[in-house]
Amino acid sequence: ELHERAPDPSPWPEPQQRERDGTLDLDFRHAREFNGVALRWPAGAPRPLGYTLLASDDGRRWRRLRSIAGSDGGLDAIWLPESEARHLRVQVAKRTPLPTLELRDATQWSDFNAVLAELAREARAGDMPRAFLGQQNHWGLVGVDGGGERSALLSEDGAIEIGRGGFSVDAAVQIDGATPVTWADVAPTQSLRDGYLPLPAVHWRHDAFTLDVEAAADGDRNAPHALARYTLANRSDRPRRFTLLLAVRPWQVNPPQQFLTTPGGASPVRELAWADGVLAVNGRRVLRPTQPPHAVSAAAFDGGVSLDGLRNAPALTVLRDPQAHASALLRFDIALNAGESRAIGWTAALARAGQPGSIDNATLDARFDNAAAHWRERLNRTMLALPADAQAIADTLRSTLAQILVSRDGPALKPGTRSYARAWVRDGAMMLAGLLRLGEVDASREFVDWFAGFIFDSGKVPCCVDSRGADPVAENDSHGQYLYAVAEVWRHTRDRAWLARHWPAVQRVVAYQEGLRQSERTARNRERGREHLFGLMPPSISHEGYSDKAAYSYWDDFWALRGYKDAVAIARVLGHETEAQRWSGWTTSFQSELGASITAAAAHHRIDFIPGAADRGDFDATSTTIALNPVQADLPQALLDATFERYWRESLARTEGKRVWKDYTPYELRSVGALARLGQSARAHAMLDFFFRDRRPAAWNQWAEV
Repeated sequence: ELHERAPDPSPWPEPQQRERDGTLDLDFRHAREFNGVALRWPAGAPRPLGYTLLASDDGRRWRRLRSIAGSDGGLDAIWLPESEARHLRVQVAKRTPLPTLELRDATQWSDFNAVLAELAREARAGDMPRAFLGQQNHWGLVGVDGGGERSALLSEDGAIEIGRGGFSVDAAVQIDGATPVTWADVAPTQSLRDGYLPLPAVHWRHDAFTLDVEAAADGDRNAPHALARYTLANRSDRPRRFTLLLAVRPWQVNPPQQFLTTPGGASPVRELAWADGVLAVNGRRVLRPTQPPHAVSAAAFDGGVSLDGLRNAPALTVLRDPQAHASALLRFDIALNAGESRAIGWTAALARAGQPGSIDNATLDARFDNAAAHWRERLNRTMLALPADAQAIADTLRSTLAQILVSRDGPALKPGTRSYARAWVRDGAMMLAGLLRLGEVDASREFVDWFAGFIFDSGKVPCCVDSRGADPVAENDSHGQYLYAVAEVWRHTRDRAWLARHWPAVQRVVAYQEGLRQSERTARNRERGREHLFGLMPPSISHEGYSDKAAYSYWDDFWALRGYKDAVAIARVLGHETEAQRWSGWTTSFQSELGASITAAAAHHRIDFIPGAADRGDFDATSTTIALNPVQADLPQALLDATFERYWRESLARTEGKRVWKDYTPYELRSVGALARLGQSARAHAMLDFFFRDRRPAAWNQWAEV
């Protein structure tokens, strides 16, 4: 068959096209592989449109690809992944203007996000999220302590995503029957309740109205609920008729540019149903508004993505979408006198097995207040009193604590709920250090107990744990981080019985780490040109910058040193003096050889700073910061001073626009502590100011990952 098929020409020739009343036939001359079809209807085509798309290999025997009812004209995108045909036919009602048709191959429509992006370029501004136009869209996390992936997201424009990978609810406001106002017609601003609580809000200001979109969550961490409240106010000087439109959309707030763990963008909505005041999505009763909408309509994806088309769609009872990306619209008609306001809200189940209970506006208000009261108590167990002009630091600290608690999945501390919904011991150990200082002893203890269950029998500590279990990839910072985490909990609790339960694992981990150290204390590493590698942890990819090739990362060595120190302390607390003395010797030896390695690496690479990796000689002051805290390593002073002098000079040039730079990670915040510990207070404050200017959105007290 492969020999008989004609080779694919490049570029493809124009298809032969034949038009008859009600029929468009295209012959592509050879069999074509495609992932979909883009149909563009002329301006005079009636709406709604119904038609059938057929395919054939020989022009005689036809098969139906899709029957479409309710197209709103314009551009129709029909997703047909991994299709192949030579002939395509469009059949419409007689005397209907015919469309133009183009194939979309796997390079053009690699996934459904690419389909949505093409539609976004054609759509009215505001009908789709800005992310599909390639614009940045930041979001805030909404959830309960330990809820993790069972959380919501609020976009900076006011859309709310229901659960990890779930659909979103977007708002629009119609004034006196005119074209709806969307996020694209206003300049949204953001806030947090009390300036720091994890109850984010987005505010629209229009000549005729204001709209406040608020989000919160409550309930058990295994079955939480999202809460939303929309407060519409008439800011004109006369009575107005408004319509609040809440659109349930087949895409996430998590944007299509995100791809790790949870691909962002499209979110399948195969079925919608409305009954008994509850919206069901994909067979699950999910969302209940505080009052009955005046109308509920729905359209399959074939009907287009425009808000106008959705407003004119049929009333919803049950809708099943062959393209699995349907939309629904809840319409609330609101008459407001001048200066008057009214709130409408909803609750949605964030767990797959959950269902929304009965709700009204008074109950919703009380649940918002209760959620705020809970977080107010939780985030103020440790108080940070600062001058008024530094209040943003205290507020951001408390907001960050809330994000850590919401992001954790039960006992598992995770750096995120979408792209980074995995539990690294690296992130966990550092988050745990912050949690303990802020009074979160139980959360810290839970994490260490949980992660210890994944340590291999050999004593190897996995770098990461997710739904598949422990990750076997070697990252040689993990052993020291586990030992540090155990010791940190002890330092803050003095719970000797708890420490004793971890003693068997501590012994295995220390032995495994020592085996790694001994594997690099070889005669080969004493040879000329390799002295700087002697006695270090073996190469690993624990530093993400070394994912191209495992490196002798000093990050690993610093954490190993911290682990040795903490293992000695643990042994002494528990009265195991024999182990304490043996491990103390290992600690002294390792610290000495680490210092010698740093000096030798600087000489080998002809540099005057501490490199990020002994074999690379790279500059990475952000990685070096942990040598000061929490490791408290004894480093060559001249190299240490030169490292942070260079960091300061380059950072100042970046701040002043004298240095070309592309991006940075807010991990760099660790440099503030490093500069302070080096006695450089003014520089530490200057760097803190630089980082705080880059919070996005600033009012939500958060940083993007990069």
